[in-house]
Amino acid sequence: MQSWIRAVVAWSWVAVCVRGAMDECSDEQGGPQRCMPEFVNAAFNVTVVATNTCGSPPEEYCVQTGATGVTKSCHICDAQDPRNQHTAADLTDYNNQQDTTWWQSQTMLAGIQYPSSINLTLHLGKAFDITYVRLKFHTSRPESFAIYKRTSESGPWVPYQYYSGSCEKTYQKQSRGFIRTGEDEQQALCTDDFSDISPLTGGNVAFSTLEGRPSAYNFDNSPVLQDWVTATDIRVTLNRLNTFGDEVFNDPKVLKSYYYAISDFAVGGRCKCNGHASECVKNSGGRPVCNCKHNTEGDDCNVCKPFYNDRPWRRATADNSNECLPCDCNGKSAECYFDAELYRATGHGGHCRNCADNTDGPNCERCLDNYYRDQSSSRCLPCGCNSVGSESPQCDNRGMCACKPGVTGDKCDRCQPGYHSLTEAGCRPCSCSPSGSTQECDVNTGQCRCKDNVEGFSCDRCKLGYFNLDPNNPQGCTPCFCFQHSSVCDSAEGFSVHAVSSSFHRDDEQWTGQQRDGSSVSVQWSPSGQEISLISDDYFPMYFVAPENFLGNQMLSYGQNLTLSFRVDRRDTRLSAEDLVLEGANLRVAVPLIAQGNAYPNENMQTYVFRLHDSTDYPWRPTVSHSDFQKLLHNLTAVKIRGTYSERSAGYLDDVSLVTARRGPGVPARWVEQCTCPQGYQGQHCEQCTLGYRRALPELGAFSSCEPCNCNGHSDACDPATGACACLHNTAGLSCERCKDGFYGEATQGTTDDCQPCPCPAGATCAVVPKTREVVCTNCPAGTTGKRCELCDDGFFGDPLGQNGPVRACRACKCSDNIDPNAVGNCNRETGECLKCIYNTDGFFCDRCKEGFYGNALATNPTDKCKPCSCSAFGTVGRQTSCSQVTGQCPCLSNVAERDCSACEPGFFNLQSSSGCERCNCNPIGSTNGQCDIATGQCECQPGITGLHCERCEVDFFGFSSSGCKPCDCDPEGSQSGQCKEDGRCECRPGFVGARCDMCEENYFYNRSVPGCQQCPSCYSLVRDKVNQQRQKLHDLQTLIDNLGSGQETVSDKAFEDRLKEAERAIMDLLDEAQTSKGVDRGLLDRLNTINNTLTTQWNRLQNIRSTVDDTGAQADRARGRVRDAENLIDRARQELDKARDAVSKVDIKPPGGAGEPNNMTLLAEEARRLAEKHKMDADQIEKIAKDANDTSTKAYNLLLKTLDGESKTSQEVDELNKKYNEAKELAKNLEKQANKVQAEAEDAGNKALKIFANLTSLPPFDTKALEDEATKIKKEASDLDKLIDKTEKEYNDLRDDLKAKEQEVRKLLEKGKSEQQTADQLLARADAAKALAEEAARKGQSTYREAEGILNDLRDFDKRVNDNKTAAEDAMKKIPAINATIMAANEKTRQAESALGNAAADAREAKNKAEEAERIASNVQKGSAKTKQDAEKAFQDTNKLDAEVDNMMDELSAAEQELARKKAEADQDMMMAGMASNNAKEAEDNARKAKGAVKTVLSTITALLDQLGNIDKVDLSKLNQIDESLKRAKGKMADSDLDRKLTELNDVARTQEEMITDYDRQIREIRADITNLNDIKNTLPDGCFNTPSLERP
Repeated sequence: MQSWIRAVVAWSWVAVCVRGAMDECSDEQGGPQRCMPEFVNAAFNVTVVATNTCGSPPEEYCVQTGATGVTKSCHICDAQDPRNQHTAADLTDYNNQQDTTWWQSQTMLAGIQYPSSINLTLHLGKAFDITYVRLKFHTSRPESFAIYKRTSESGPWVPYQYYSGSCEKTYQKQSRGFIRTGEDEQQALCTDDFSDISPLTGGNVAFSTLEGRPSAYNFDNSPVLQDWVTATDIRVTLNRLNTFGDEVFNDPKVLKSYYYAISDFAVGGRCKCNGHASECVKNSGGRPVCNCKHNTEGDDCNVCKPFYNDRPWRRATADNSNECLPCDCNGKSAECYFDAELYRATGHGGHCRNCADNTDGPNCERCLDNYYRDQSSSRCLPCGCNSVGSESPQCDNRGMCACKPGVTGDKCDRCQPGYHSLTEAGCRPCSCSPSGSTQECDVNTGQCRCKDNVEGFSCDRCKLGYFNLDPNNPQGCTPCFCFQHSSVCDSAEGFSVHAVSSSFHRDDEQWTGQQRDGSSVSVQWSPSGQEISLISDDYFPMYFVAPENFLGNQMLSYGQNLTLSFRVDRRDTRLSAEDLVLEGANLRVAVPLIAQGNAYPNENMQTYVFRLHDSTDYPWRPTVSHSDFQKLLHNLTAVKIRGTYSERSAGYLDDVSLVTARRGPGVPARWVEQCTCPQGYQGQHCEQCTLGYRRALPELGAFSSCEPCNCNGHSDACDPATGACACLHNTAGLSCERCKDGFYGEATQGTTDDCQPCPCPAGATCAVVPKTREVVCTNCPAGTTGKRCELCDDGFFGDPLGQNGPVRACRACKCSDNIDPNAVGNCNRETGECLKCIYNTDGFFCDRCKEGFYGNALATNPTDKCKPCSCSAFGTVGRQTSCSQVTGQCPCLSNVAERDCSACEPGFFNLQSSSGCERCNCNPIGSTNGQCDIATGQCECQPGITGLHCERCEVDFFGFSSSGCKPCDCDPEGSQSGQCKEDGRCECRPGFVGARCDMCEENYFYNRSVPGCQQCPSCYSLVRDKVNQQRQKLHDLQTLIDNLGSGQETVSDKAFEDRLKEAERAIMDLLDEAQTSKGVDRGLLDRLNTINNTLTTQWNRLQNIRSTVDDTGAQADRARGRVRDAENLIDRARQELDKARDAVSKVDIKPPGGAGEPNNMTLLAEEARRLAEKHKMDADQIEKIAKDANDTSTKAYNLLLKTLDGESKTSQEVDELNKKYNEAKELAKNLEKQANKVQAEAEDAGNKALKIFANLTSLPPFDTKALEDEATKIKKEASDLDKLIDKTEKEYNDLRDDLKAKEQEVRKLLEKGKSEQQTADQLLARADAAKALAEEAARKGQSTYREAEGILNDLRDFDKRVNDNKTAAEDAMKKIPAINATIMAANEKTRQAESALGNAAADAREAKNKAEEAERIASNVQKGSAKTKQDAEKAFQDTNKLDAEVDNMMDELSAAEQELARKKAEADQDMMMAGMASNNAKEAEDNARKAKGAVKTVLSTITALLDQLGNIDKVDLSKLNQIDESLKRAKGKMADSDLDRKLTELNDVARTQEEMITDYDRQIREIRADITNLNDIKNTLPDGCFNTPSLERP
């Protein structure tokens, strides 16, 4: 047990050393740390292999008791019986103290005893760090046994520990329990501990692997002990049993009591992972392996992963995780090995192999020989030095090779500019013309690189079509213009340099100003400054316009300079793409002010030079060809110079000069051309046609080609300008190629008789049919056709040549627009009779309807023409299908109405009888309108009235009258029946009283449990009698008082006192009786309160009725208006009838003329039809108004009925109002009847008039008296109707007087609604303004952002190009040190500008975000405003003021749009300024390039790119010459000290960019202020529209 305690202590120490088994492999910061798998019983459930086990065959064994002579307890071990078997699996199963299992060997009886031994072998599956091995014996512990281990499955067995009471005898080992310091710590010790025979069962043996070993306390640093605790297999060898010595008697029972038995075999330890894993897992083969971390691998994490060999593998310790580190191969290799020598020398042992990208070294840190490292990609590239042009194959760290004289290029593979023919000795210099070449030549042949328009080996002559080889011309030579007629020209002699100029010494020299819209403004001339100026109040630009001496033919200024001096009074200029504009020949070109190397304008007068040339170096926009540019200068119509560049600014112009040429002595103007003209052309510029030639296209003027004159023998000359021949012999045309009009023939024959007169009517032309040579007339007079114009054309009639009688000109057929214009043969060509009438028309002129149709055949709309009669078979006489062609009226049976006889007249029914309609015979009092059902004849009855003819009241109704019968409404319980008497009173049952028998009489009461009224008990009779007595006494007292006041007799004092006492006694009696009946009075009081409440309720109902009456009054007013409209229409109908009567009396009937000649009857019929239709429309209008009045009255009546339902007993006023409205309804119905009657009579009158006009040709003479009588009758009836309307109006006026108060209230409500509308409109206007501001801010922010971003990109591009060219420029910089300082200064300025603009871009992005946020806020405001606007429009859609408010809002919106347009123009100006800044940056780049004197940089950059792409086989030799020439020019410029000026220009550019940045900052601040303002507006807007009462509430 002491040994076991020591083992636990030792293990605890190891546990402390390893700081816990469950630590993870990474600490809290993610760094590596030592980690271990958990501590486990490695033997649990692992199969143990035993060399001996009892039970095969079954055998008996006895339990050792230790006492002699005591009967032993014996048992059977049987391997086949699960209950009695003791296999090796029981060694490592779960150890349960209550149900112990064990492994057991055979007994000593079977020969189990020393020297024979038994082995128990435990295979762990992988290496473990063993802490202890524990055995628990089921029998007494053996006298001698040993524990072995091996560190690999194939390795030897190594003794771990010996246990024996006879160590030297059995194992030849001394018995001791520890190892001294310095001794071998891997030796197995032998101890006699645990070798005693006692206890007989349950004895433990615990072996600690580190106990007694000195280095156990320094385990992390002891590889010996680390190997010592490592084991893959454990073996226990049982050598000798412990006995009491009684086995010598060989008693079988004694021998059966000695055997080996072990109940538990435990091995404590951890899966061996060397501190690099926290767990072991099963691999694909099912074997346990470590889940390695720290870049280790292997079953035990015992090696480093590939490429993690920078230091040797080590076991992790508590102080150092010793993780494997990756090799440093600089990304050039994925393979390495551990180099111990390198590790000792450098502390890093990772040695890379197979380095990529041509690298070498332990870390792939250097390039191979003849390679260099690419700075951009870190790859090593081959130097590739040209073996001919380089001094050696090795290059420097930039890849630059050392070149021979005259050789250049990174690889020394080409000649320098100005050199050619690469050889072993270098390159030879070129010999090129400085005027026509770029000072470069072909590197192989020496052929010079010429300017665009120059040719020749030395570039010493102009190409064909060009002239004037000029060193100052970037293209070398000027193209020949010659109006595009010749490509051969040379410099003209006799021309000298001249200048058209304006210096403004005396006045403005006729210079004018012009605004952008073309309107003129005056310029201001300054006598003191001798300059002119323009001043602008807004941001729109203004231009200086040149006078006449600068315009016209300025072709001699092509390629020359326009120079001017200009300044502004403010530096915040917004340049544009159109600062200098040239116009002419329908062409227009423009250029910015800072183009062509010019500076930004400022307060100082500066000179600006513009070359009038089409070269790409001078970016006139749009781009035009050189011929178009000269065409523009040939007819120059305007020169405009922008004068203002910002709001409220001024521009000043001075010293304008245009270089040109003129004939005379002076400096020769070699740019003036002298053309060599081809045949047919003459003049200095081939601008004229020679004699006998003319312009092919005269409208093109001098630009038109010349061609020989050709007049086909009919003229001897032609106009050289227009080309027109002076034609003779009846010919015409530009070349006399045709006959004159009225002649025919072939004019190109060239004879005098080519053209003959046409055999056609005057004015007609003719032509010859090619095949038949027949002459046919063309262009015949209108309406004629035929070979000789002898026939009338289709759609015309007549006889133009009089072939069938007298001559009659062809006239258009008149078919009343009732023919198909696309059809052929619509009419007879001789008589004009219409043959193909459409739209159901007929007649000579298609001017009447076909049989069975009616209408106006002359109507313009086809839908208004003839329509089918569609007569009703039931209502038409004889079932006819025809009708009046004018009115469409069918012949109707008696009492049948409508045009098609499809309905009965009002008051009639039974149309289906086919014999006319029967009268309804409705009772005039009981029916509503005298109408009845058209099928059954049932009349429309008043409420409560019944019967076919509405002749009686319904059951339980009474009071037959014009307003209907009223319901009796008898109480079903209190009345004898539901029917009442004529006065409306019901017959009551006993005990009931009241008009409806709905109350009990006095001294009766109603009990729900018993039907009818029950008499009160007798006590209530006493009360009733008493009350009656009191009533009588009160009556007497009242009589007495009355007599006192009105008596005539004189009363004495004594009599008065007696009578007063008598009255006093009577009063006291009454008081006593009143107090006695106090209880009865209280009941009466309660009933009075109930009655009072009932009266209050009824009063409220009356108030509701009054409101209803007020609403009805409004409808009554509308009805009165409609009645007035009816009156007006009736008056108009009366006037039209009078006109109709007058027209009929004036009818003058004349017989019709000859066939085919229409008379005026058609016009009369049309006039009659229009009058009839107008009468019908008036009658329809009257009927509509009457119906509206009827509907209004009906609605009012229905509303009152609904309101007064059940309230008839509450107020007589309601009955009276009901009666009044019933009378109004009757009046409206009568009005409708009268209107219907007037309509019918008007229709009859109109129909009769139309019938008369339609049949005038067959009517005999007649008088108009009947028609006049009819009109008089209508007029009388209209007068009656007028009186009836007056009466109705009086009734309505009475109602209106009662409704004036309500009208005033409605007006006040309307005024309040208008005020609310104004409030809503104000909110809407504010919202729209907020939206406009937000949109403006958003656009401005986005525009600013885009412009700043564009400028930044341009500057970055510029910086990139400068940096790209930097390497190639170094050779020149070595030669010219002063250039280097200038370039560095320019680059520094550019980087500062880029940095500044970078901040501007960030600010612009921030501004954009703010603007977008403002836009969202405005969008929300807009949505809320839209809702407010919708509510306002809905509430006040019927008011006139809304239109005016909407107009005002639209005006404000227009103003906002104008403001938006102004902001957009500002944004355009900003964009132009950004473009100018970009151009200026490019100009700075050009200046820097010129200052370097290294034009060869371009070639070097391109060559470097080609080298990177592998395309080094193509070399532009001519570019070398150009670079050489540029270098020479750079040296010359250095000598002239021109760098100072260019440095100044660069500084100016930088200052300009700083000013632009300042301007951007200002704009961003304005945007932010606008956003803040928008937020304030948003915060002040209400969430909704409050306190807006509806105007439509009832």
